[in-house]
Amino acid sequence: MVGPRTKSFWRAQLPHWEIDGGSYFVTIRCAGSLPKNIAERAKTILRDLQEFEPDSEGFLKVQRRYFQTTEKYLDKGQGFCPFRDSRCCEVILEKLEALEGKGWNLRHFAILPNHLHVLMSTTISADPMKSVWPRWKGITARECNRILGRSGPFWQREWFDRWMRDEMNTQKTIKYIRQNPVKAGLVKNWEDYPWVK
Repeated sequence: MVGPRTKSFWRAQLPHWEIDGGSYFVTIRCAGSLPKNIAERAKTILRDLQEFEPDSEGFLKVQRRYFQTTEKYLDKGQGFCPFRDSRCCEVILEKLEALEGKGWNLRHFAILPNHLHVLMSTTISADPMKSVWPRWKGITARECNRILGRSGPFWQREWFDRWMRDEMNTQKTIKYIRQNPVKAGLVKNWEDYPWVK
């Protein structure tokens, strides 16, 4: 399962597989962004995911089911939607770009009302994912909560990540990121949405 390019592999609710110098599609959603019944359904799917090795066909099938279940509701823009405020979007973009100093380079992104998608490439000496994303989430949560005059949980505890296996996978992911604001009904053409690249 774990090949020679593996930097680290761990599981929390979701598996995280980090490769030396890899590119990653990362989705992070806000706390309270899914209705309770859908959040419970997602937890059940995550338990099923634990039964499979990360590169197996069964794993990919269950992972797709998880993603389809959550995306359908995230795209409705219900629940906690801090990114309706452009000041929070500016914080997110600024802090994503700041990760370059940690060896994480922002290539594409979409900031939706209650979640975001990014495609990032890493250098061989990049700081590990296991420390980068929790730290980034803490910093952005504090700043956005301050802007919104609120306190409490901002992000869902975990994030989804998938490393790009080849150029075809990368191009498909770029198209997905760009089309997400269209699929969510926010704009007719992705170029018209201010928080996508």
